[in-house]
Amino acid sequence: MAVPPRARADEQARDPRAADLAPRLEPTITAHGLVLEEIELTASGPTTILRVTVDYAEGTETVDLDTVAGLSEALSAVLDSEDLMAEAENYELEVTTPGVTRPLAEPRHYRRNIGRLLEISRTGEADIVARLEEVTEDGIRVAEQKPAPKKGMPVKYLDPVEIAFETITRARVQVEFSQT
Repeated sequence: MAVPPRARADEQARDPRAADLAPRLEPTITAHGLVLEEIELTASGPTTILRVTVDYAEGTETVDLDTVAGLSEALSAVLDSEDLMAEAENYELEVTTPGVTRPLAEPRHYRRNIGRLLEISRTGEADIVARLEEVTEDGIRVAEQKPAPKKGMPVKYLDPVEIAFETITRARVQVEFSQT
C-alpha cells in the first residue's frame, strides 16, 4: 500500500514527482522493516534534494544509523537502476527519521509515544498538555497535566479522559528534561 507524501505548510514548493516515487520506493523501505513517513523533493540550486523520511511502524525503538545507511544504499540502487530521478540533472538522497516533535497524525504515531507528554489541540476545546496512557481504535486516553503551583513542587495530573482522533487538530510530543 503506497503512502502519499504528507502535506506541508509550503505546499507550493512540493514537487509533484514525490507522490510518484512513493509506490516505487516503498517496497524497499518495507523490506528494511520500516514504513514510509514522507517523501520530499526540493530544489537547491542546480541540485534536487530527495528526502525520504522513514520510521518503525510500532514500538518505541528509534531507527539506528546502520539501518538508515543500509536503506540509503538500497534506495540509491533502486533510483539508479530504474532511473527514477532522470529529470533531475543532479540529485542528493537524504534518508532520515522524523524528529521527536513531529506532528502525530496516525494511530501508530500515538502508539509509539505511550507514556510521553503531549501537547494537544482539539476542535472547540482549549489546548492541553497531557500524558498519553492508551491508544484505542477511535482515539487516545490521556491524563491532563496541571502546572505545579511553585517551582520544585510535583506536577499533578487530572483523571484520565478519552479524546477521539477526529477531534484532535494537532498533537506533538513535548520534550521533557530530567530535573535530576
